[in-house]
Amino acid sequence: MTEEASSKLAEETVLRTWQARIHVLNNSSAWSGVSLCFGVGAFFLGLLLLFITKSVTGLLVAFGIFCGLMVLFVLVGGAIDLFGGFRVTFILTDRGVWSITGSGARAAADAAVVGGIFAGSLTGIATGFAARSEQNVFIPYGEISRLKVKDRRRSVLVRGKLLEKPIELYCTVENFHEVQKILMAQSPAAFGAAIG
Repeated sequence: MTEEASSKLAEETVLRTWQARIHVLNNSSAWSGVSLCFGVGAFFLGLLLLFITKSVTGLLVAFGIFCGLMVLFVLVGGAIDLFGGFRVTFILTDRGVWSITGSGARAAADAAVVGGIFAGSLTGIATGFAARSEQNVFIPYGEISRLKVKDRRRSVLVRGKLLEKPIELYCTVENFHEVQKILMAQSPAAFGAAIG
């Protein structure tokens, strides 16, 4: 946790805190996020190469880069899962929702940067730097736009502003309903927009 995050957290009253281990390869949120991130980058790269070369070769190169990045994601995700997954601490305070990742997430972000450099992919490098900058995510209750409860996974997806990274709260059997009650009390309008 950065010093800035520590000082902000010290000013807040903690309502609930818990840790979770998040596995990558069986996580639909991770797959959709990575596919979207790499896919959008590859799509625009393909269009750019198509415009420059005026041939389909540019599209094939972009597709190849996308596939290479997805293979890198599977390799890194497999290594992370082999060691038990990401360690994340979730904190609900009187001001908002915190997600603080452990050292495994930092290592994966660094691996994405290095993999992007070796692959010659600006998308991979940018993804790694973006992941590195999102180690400690905070969404104030007043900025929560929607909450999506996933009963089967015992998780709650917390969405903030339009371009803000969402937080998926992976709950335990014991705290799943308590977390929902806290979120409902702190942000009732967003809970009204929840989708099951």
